[in-house]
Amino acid sequence: MAVHSNQQFHVGQIIDEHPFVAGDGAVIEMFRNDMSNIVFIGLTGITAEEQQMMAEATAEFGLMKTDNGGCLVVFKLAELAFDIQFNAAAIPSEYFQQPTTSTLALSMMALDTANNELKVIRELSLPEAVTQQMIDVMQAQRAIEDPMAVNAENMHLLNTVSTEELLTKITLTPIQTVIAPSCSCGHNHEDGHHHH
Repeated sequence: MAVHSNQQFHVGQIIDEHPFVAGDGAVIEMFRNDMSNIVFIGLTGITAEEQQMMAEATAEFGLMKTDNGGCLVVFKLAELAFDIQFNAAAIPSEYFQQPTTSTLALSMMALDTANNELKVIRELSLPEAVTQQMIDVMQAQRAIEDPMAVNAENMHLLNTVSTEELLTKITLTPIQTVIAPSCSCGHNHEDGHHHH
């Protein structure tokens, strides 16, 4: 999938080529120069309520890593939690891109695998601490240079830690939705939940 920008994606679009032939799940692509950073979610039969929840609920992001380069990312929307393998060793060198900013943009796309319709697109921003964690993992994985070794480590993690356990072991960080700067009405569109 050579995706250069999300501008070509729109809600309601049918995407036939996606990785969720076998059912529900999520994949994450980061640090590539041929596409933006994406969390791609596939669920069968997304209801209107779920679509609204996925569009509006606070997204949370966390990760668990092992000394041998394994990494599972947890992406959570309200009650929905996905554990996603992350393997930067698998990025071909010519497509690898070293990040240059202290915060990373992340796009979330949710697809209904029952009809391959794109239901939700959100632009998110990963805070500095989370961005740094992802960069550390990516650098460790790139240093290993063996995608299969990292993959095996990820599979081991997936097979030994349940999603519930993951949620107790990692720190989930709320990540902000980036509001498209198309509104010029002068009002402040904060939802008021950001105060600490």
